Amino acid sequence: MKERVICDRIILGDLMLNFKIDDLSVWEKLQETTEPIIMYGTGNGADKVVDILEALNIKLSGITASNGFVRKRFFRDFPVKPLEYFEEKYKSFTIIITFGTSLPDVMENIFNISEKHRILVPCVPVIGTEIFDRSFLEKHTEEINLAHSLLADDFSRKIFESYVNFQFGGKIEILKEIETSESEIYENVLTFNNTECFVDIGAYRGDTVEKFVAKTNGKYRNIIAAEPDFKTYQKLIRNCESLNNFKAVNAAITGFDGEIGFSSLAGRQSSVGGENMINCLSLPTLCQDVKPTFIKIDSEGCEIEILKGGEEILKKFKPKLNVAAYHKSEDIFKLPILINAINPDYKIHLRHHPYIPAWDTLFYCI
Repeated sequence: MKERVICDRIILGDLMLNFKIDDLSVWEKLQETTEPIIMYGTGNGADKVVDILEALNIKLSGITASNGFVRKRFFRDFPVKPLEYFEEKYKSFTIIITFGTSLPDVMENIFNISEKHRILVPCVPVIGTEIFDRSFLEKHTEEINLAHSLLADDFSRKIFESYVNFQFGGKIEILKEIETSESEIYENVLTFNNTECFVDIGAYRGDTVEKFVAKTNGKYRNIIAAEPDFKTYQKLIRNCESLNNFKAVNAAITGFDGEIGFSSLAGRQSSVGGENMINCLSLPTLCQDVKPTFIKIDSEGCEIEILKGGEEILKKFKPKLNVAAYHKSEDIFKLPILINAINPDYKIHLRHHPYIPAWDTLFYCI
């Protein structure tokens, strides 16, 4: 499909975006290829990808995994083979990445492989079922353009453009072009003083709390850390028990107070929406005794509900925000639109920290 440029806008089929993207989605590329398709990775994400491939009548030719994960096992009726097996069997082939990693050695290995073989990343959402395909872009073109226009600087807009292009077209090299270290954001966007009140939503075992304490040299006013998974919450308490003015809350933070279904997997895969009922709190209830100055929200897909429920907090105090942008396909544009609607004074920045696929993509708002 050929693209046309009209008045610096990109028209691609029925799309009219304010920036350039690939002419084919990753799924369309896989439909068109005549090469064998080898899937690299097993697990929940791989299951989602295989289901979509089957629905699109795209043939999978084999499955590989990182060294140490091959072993003698099967996944979706395929034996998991080392990459060398396929290199001996086929003259050329396309590799699709279907797992997530931020481990430097694993990422480096994947990028090294991309120098020898064509690699594509068919993105599926962490939460939800909508994939970032052509129909999705057609449905949300206006929102994507609006979110793009709301970003505070050229660098954030470039990351946004590349993120959308990566989600759509699946080119792995795009990720290297836009990744930044976490330290960059503290040099150029976020600053802290000794009166900060940090509210950590999705605190996990306290890793973000630890970084905050380091950035403030241990001088702050309060820390409130909320973690819904009970086993992880216990680890959070153990890791942070020596901190001053620290409070841990074992509850899901949502848009309301009460109870909510929860799937507890004792880790980052836990999420709202399971059969077990747990306590849930709105942001105003969580912050009822403090004046938050910095809020991190990484809540496995509940970010929009939390922000809506916390509208009065964002309007009254305008705390600095760190909001995960990658759990649902629509988060990348719905989140900045919502934050701007709640408080137009926010300057909204976007960053992608090293991760394959484009996880750890975050909005930083000041």
